[in-house]
Amino acid sequence: MPPQKPQDLGPLDAVAFLCEIAMVVILVLAGHGFADGWRGWAVGAFLAMVAVGIWAQWMATTSPRRLDLPTRFVVQVMLFVTVALYAAAGGLALVGIAFAVIAIAVFWALAREDA
Repeated sequence: MPPQKPQDLGPLDAVAFLCEIAMVVILVLAGHGFADGWRGWAVGAFLAMVAVGIWAQWMATTSPRRLDLPTRFVVQVMLFVTVALYAAAGGLALVGIAFAVIAIAVFWALAREDA
């Protein structure tokens, strides 16, 4: 079966994808703030992979286990707040807060479009 072209993707979807990428990057950097050297990078990579796994299972558009709204939005908010808390613990408090506020606003707007 050939890959299908995505339908109805707009600028808000692009910003949402950037938020997903930022979540992974912030977790890796936060993990590096927990420990020096390779241990910090390993912690960060572990945190990022856990977040990617959660996202792939319950939030990805192609997942057979994708949660329905509003449950999906609530889980997204919990994940974004958790990322902000890990960022704050890793020494990136302002980055974490900014990420959580922006990501929650973007995914709230997407949830309103889908509803």
